[in-house]
Amino acid sequence: METERVVDLLRTAYMDELETVMNYQTNAVVLDGVRAEEIKESLRADIQEELGHAEQLGQRLKQLDARPPGSAAFTARQDSLQPPADSTDVLAVIEGVLDAEEDAI
Repeated sequence: METERVVDLLRTAYMDELETVMNYQTNAVVLDGVRAEEIKESLRADIQEELGHAEQLGQRLKQLDARPPGSAAFTARQDSLQPPADSTDVLAVIEGVLDAEEDAI
């Protein structure tokens, strides 16, 4: 695979990790209900892991003499991980998390 293609893929993955952090944080704030507490705690814990992934991707970009993108290059792509209209819709958030993790693979 050409270096340019690898850099493009790494940049996309980097932005995806940071978008995941944003969506996890938002969902951890907006979810309501007794069933939501465990999910909110899990999302908060996963934020650090996602930031670690972004750090690794950024370092790999630097090793390839490339830069991680800044916010001006960001395009949101995680439609399924957006906060649900119904703040008690825990299932929608879980499905969004599964979609985001599948995309990361």
